[in-house]
Amino acid sequence: MHSKKFTLTTLLATALIYLLLDAVNRALFSSAALSSGENWIYLPAGLRLAFILIFLGTGAVAIALASCAIGLIHFSGMDPVTVLGAGLISGFSPWLARVICLEKFKLDTQLHHLNLAALVKIALTFAALNAVLQQLWFTWCNPSTHFIEATAKMFMADMLGTVILLYIAKYSLSLLPAPDQLK
Repeated sequence: MHSKKFTLTTLLATALIYLLLDAVNRALFSSAALSSGENWIYLPAGLRLAFILIFLGTGAVAIALASCAIGLIHFSGMDPVTVLGAGLISGFSPWLARVICLEKFKLDTQLHHLNLAALVKIALTFAALNAVLQQLWFTWCNPSTHFIEATAKMFMADMLGTVILLYIAKYSLSLLPAPDQLK
């Protein structure tokens, strides 16, 4: 029972944090938006990667649910099937990127010894995979979509958001006392 309660709590907290960062991202970058819903920087992309690396499947489900909620709230005119597909891709493309990176870059499954170079490779793989899968889905649902341009914009937003969030996390962690100082 404890494990189910922890998983549900993790799922809800992860989804809520993702929703909140999406709101912060919209507030920070709405004036520099390319168009409605298209930003140059998408900070929640960094959370997608982090939540998948930390929580695996629970993180993927939380991101998918939060992404569906974001789609329904901010793109109310969009077909619910399109929103559902985009939400599922948002949740599971980082998980797929993790699987690909574990195999391709020979990372251990616990991600011990994860260095900056490996993290950049994972972030690039994640941003590219997410952008391509999202835009394939949107193009299939709406054939008038400009696939290459939209994919490039989404890749840029996801990559910049991931890098910025990782640097914020790195800086925040540097403010904490070193583990040997806690003794």
